[in-house]
Amino acid sequence: MTTATASSGAQPDTARQTDSYVITVANQKGGVGKTMLTLSLAAHTVAAHGRALVVDVDPQANSYDLTRVMDDPGYEVLHELDPVQLTQIRQLRDFDTILVDCPGSLEGHDVLAEVLARSTYVIIPYDHEPESIMPTVRTVERVKASGVPYAVVVTKADPRLGAEYIMDAWQTLHSAGIRHFRSAIRLYRAWPNSLKAGVPITRWNERYAPRLREDIASLHTELLLDLGRRELGGQR
Repeated sequence: MTTATASSGAQPDTARQTDSYVITVANQKGGVGKTMLTLSLAAHTVAAHGRALVVDVDPQANSYDLTRVMDDPGYEVLHELDPVQLTQIRQLRDFDTILVDCPGSLEGHDVLAEVLARSTYVIIPYDHEPESIMPTVRTVERVKASGVPYAVVVTKADPRLGAEYIMDAWQTLHSAGIRHFRSAIRLYRAWPNSLKAGVPITRWNERYAPRLREDIASLHTELLLDLGRRELGGQR
């Protein structure tokens, strides 16, 4: 691997053959909340007594760097610029979930295709801004063409705008024929504040931190339900 340094607050008991879920978080538009989703879902998996690995394939290495300075994140992290290595990681390490944080821009190189070939599911964050619509549509088209299951999640929703904002985002996605989660991730200062303090959001004590945790938990539950239905249908 290119930068195979791991950081973890919980060391694995033993390594065994496994077939972990590989959940890719991607959008060709930067700034839509990919790193927030990746790290929050990893922390939530650990809080639910699961084992998670974050694979950061972004040259900027935000997920990797933020995790490295955390106080006992509970999950492991790799900065891996060769997505092909995901095959080896998925087969040899004992993780329940591997979360892949993709670059904000995928133009000029085929990172997404390599990642999709090794993915179980794709979460596409969408912040419902005018400049995010077309990149999200293009990302969805590429994911659909790959045959990997996906859903878009509305992120960075301003809680002061109420449910109407989220409903409008869902209507925009529905009109474009884009599948989406019924969960949404609201925008609270608890997220950047927890990062600044080096504490996973699952352990951060701030007024609105529980609400952000509720959003992440809701998304995580929806994801697991969809994965379970697909397994029952033989679509994994």
